[in-house]
Amino acid sequence: MKRTLALLCLAALLLPLTGCGSPAAFDGSRTSDETGFYMEYAALNRQETADLTLAAGEQLRVFLAHSAGDIDLTVGRPGKEPLYTGKAQANAEFVLTAPEDGVYRIAVTGRHAKGRVSFERVRTGGQ
Repeated sequence: MKRTLALLCLAALLLPLTGCGSPAAFDGSRTSDETGFYMEYAALNRQETADLTLAAGEQLRVFLAHSAGDIDLTVGRPGKEPLYTGKAQANAEFVLTAPEDGVYRIAVTGRHAKGRVSFERVRTGGQ
């Protein structure tokens, strides 16, 4: 009887702790291809990156929409001064222009973030 009571007490003490795990690092979808980098997430608690090859003068349309948490963005060529850096970004839409040919790394870092981001290559004229 005492053993059963002790097990019940232990279970009662441990039950509230089952929901105290760390938040999901990433719960969502991401796509990166020649058209751009796209992510939609119910939880983002890490950094996601993608590399895009851009020609000088080529543009990326950036779209940010989130309903919770914070996201930081960095866009630039590895080893060089970033083309764009933003901390705790608000919902926004803007265009970035590549100053030179090369591979550009896009990094999105979330903290308890929920929403979506896109970096879409802007097609011009004959492309």
